[in-house]
Amino acid sequence: MAIEYTFSRVEANCVCKAGDPDEGKICEVIVGMTAVDGETSAYIDTTVALTGDARKAAGDLDLSAICNEAATDGDWKNVLEAQVNALKDSPDPYTGVLTPPSV
Repeated sequence: MAIEYTFSRVEANCVCKAGDPDEGKICEVIVGMTAVDGETSAYIDTTVALTGDARKAAGDLDLSAICNEAATDGDWKNVLEAQVNALKDSPDPYTGVLTPPSV
């Protein structure tokens, strides 16, 4: 089965300091991606700081560019694929009962 990738987290924080020239503009975006392969999944995220002209009102942000740039810069698809494969290769937990010995 092929791994499916989704941007599962996109949250923004804005400048709230009254009188700041960037008041109300988005100053950072938290971007997260999830990779799913069957019942196995992995997640990664980062905070993208916006400065200068990149600070805009929420409706004016190019979220596609911000999210895809974060994923590309962090090589997320390869990182998540490695995590998913490692999880799939790890042993499953024992579901029976073990009785600990006396000390």
